[in-house]
Amino acid sequence: MSKINDKFGKLREKMQNNDFQENAGLSNEVGYYVFSYDASQELVVREYIKEMKNDLTIATSGFKIQEFNIFEIMLQIIDQFDYREAFEDMEKEEGIDEVALQINNILEMTENENLIVKYVKERLTDEQTIIFLTGIGQVFPLLRAHTILNTMTQVIDEYPVIMFYPGEYDGLSLKAFAEVADNNYYRAFPI
Repeated sequence: MSKINDKFGKLREKMQNNDFQENAGLSNEVGYYVFSYDASQELVVREYIKEMKNDLTIATSGFKIQEFNIFEIMLQIIDQFDYREAFEDMEKEEGIDEVALQINNILEMTENENLIVKYVKERLTDEQTIIFLTGIGQVFPLLRAHTILNTMTQVIDEYPVIMFYPGEYDGLSLKAFAEVADNNYYRAFPI
């Protein structure tokens, strides 16, 4: 438990840094960060995030946290198209791989302005915002973290973004749940 406490302590410290808040000093890289953690700590991580969003010392420092749960966004978009039942039937008949393929097609995940990126972009409310991306473990294997980050960095580059990732990130590659390789991703900084 002390490892996750230390990690959140470092995150708080980093977030209070003006360079972090302004996306400065990153050698022309966008301010994307991966906060990796052991998946068994998911509920602890959720509590820390909730606490940080309600922390008055963070709010009074001039910036705010906006959390975007990718799983909830995905479900909202699927429900807008009224496809949830169809995907449940498809999974029974054709398997999860076909469902993942079709969900990625509907969400336009290969496009820079895919529906998840549009959703986030349309809801950003303040210039002094830090974006928290959560729900990454919940969307696995339907959506992959590297795809979300790759498409988002093309469009949302003026805000610091922290993806909470249940797995490992060594600065070069993502490994979901510390077991499943999720392709290389080189543009995010590990926290």
